[in-house]
Amino acid sequence: MSRFLAVVLVLYIGAAHAAPDEFAFGDAKQGQKLYAAKCAACHAAQFGGDGSRVFTRPDRRIHTPAALLAQVQDCNVRARAGLSAEDEQSVAAWLNERYYKFK
Repeated sequence: MSRFLAVVLVLYIGAAHAAPDEFAFGDAKQGQKLYAAKCAACHAAQFGGDGSRVFTRPDRRIHTPAALLAQVQDCNVRARAGLSAEDEQSVAAWLNERYYKFK
């Protein structure tokens, strides 16, 4: 049992250092796929082009990892995308990796 807990602790610490705590259980590669399947069409309809303008505009509202995760959660609810909490973290992790670069 203690070996199992040690492995879990090592994995958790590694994940926490790989991304902000808000995305610790997210997988950016999976987040990219989820974004393409569940989010991209709505963003393109609202912001034109491929929808990425919302992430790169000078007046963007997201300035912290917590705000990014909260926005993904809000979009999930409003769009009825059906993302799990882990999926939300994955999407946020990918958006962070691609656009926001929070440490």
